[in-house]
Amino acid sequence: MRGPVPPSAALAVALLLTGCATNAVRIEAAGDVAARGGEAVTATAAYLDSVEQRRRDAAAALVASDASCLPATPLRIQVPTSAAPPPAPLCFDGDTPAPGYTALSIDVGTSPRALLAPRVALIAAVGDYIEALATILAEPKTDVSSELTAFAERVGRVTAAAGMPDTDPASPRGAGLVALAAFAAELAHEARTAGRVRALVEARGDTVDRALAELRGEVEGWGRTAARSAEDLYGNALFRTYLRQRADLTAEQREQLAARVFAAREAARTGPARVAAVADALALAATAQADLRAALTGRLTPTQRRAAAKLNLDRIARALGLVATIARPL
Repeated sequence: MRGPVPPSAALAVALLLTGCATNAVRIEAAGDVAARGGEAVTATAAYLDSVEQRRRDAAAALVASDASCLPATPLRIQVPTSAAPPPAPLCFDGDTPAPGYTALSIDVGTSPRALLAPRVALIAAVGDYIEALATILAEPKTDVSSELTAFAERVGRVTAAAGMPDTDPASPRGAGLVALAAFAAELAHEARTAGRVRALVEARGDTVDRALAELRGEVEGWGRTAARSAEDLYGNALFRTYLRQRADLTAEQREQLAARVFAAREAARTGPARVAAVADALALAATAQADLRAALTGRLTPTQRRAAAKLNLDRIARALGLVATIARPL
C-alpha cells in the first residue's frame, strides 16, 4: 500500500491543478471568446453590406424612374396630397412643390454602418477586458498585458472611428466612450501588475458600465425608429419605381424589381429584431464585466473564483453569439 503523499508533493499537485484550471480559463477565453468575436464582426459586416446594397439599389431605381431626378442626396421628391393630382414630375427644383403635391426629402445616404459597426467592435473589445478580469480572478497574480493591450487598442480604434478622440469627457455626446478609452489606456499601462489592475478596476470599473449603458441606449433608440424607417424607405422607393416603370419593363425585369421590393419589406420587418440582438449583447456584456468586478473584490474560494470566471466568459461568448445572429435568417 502506498504511504501518505509528502507535504511538498501535495503542494506541487495542488499548484499543478490550480495551474491547469487557470490554463483552462485562458484557453477557453482565447478560443471561444475570440472565435465568437470574429464571427460577430464578420456577421455584422455582412449584414451592413446587404443594407448598403439595398440602399444603393433603391436610390438608383428611384432616380432612374423619372427623368426629373438627379443622383443626389438628399433626394427631393413631391408626393400627391389627393387621389387625383395633376401630372407632375417625381423630383422638382426650387422651394415649392407643384399644386396638389407636398415635398418629401429622402436621405438615401443614411446607413446603420456608422452606428452599429463601432458598437459591435466595442463588444468585442469588452471581450478582451472580460478575459483579463476572468484570468485574474482565476489566478490573481497572472500577467494579463496581452488582453488589456488588445482592449485598449480596440477601444482606441472605436473612439477614433466615432470621431471622438478629442471630445470633452464631460460633454453628453460620447462621454462614456471617451472615458472608457482613457480607462482602457491606463489599464494597459498597468497590465503586468495584477494588483494594480485590480485596484484600477475597483476604483474606476464603473466606467465600463456607463459606456455600455450609453451605447445600449443609442442602439435601442435607433432600433425603435431608424432601423425600420430606413428599410421602409428602400422598399417604398423601389415600389414607386415599379409603379412608374412596370408598363415599360419585361416580365423578367418586373420580377427582379418585385423581388427587391419584397426583400426590402422583409428587412423592414426583421430589422428591429436584429438591432435588438446588438442591444441584448451589450446588456449581457455589461452583466459579465460587472459580475467579475464584484467577484474580484469579494472573498471567494479558488473554486468559486474559477466558477465565476467561467460563468462570465460564457456570458461574453453568448453576447458575441447574439451579435453573430444579425446576418442569419430570422
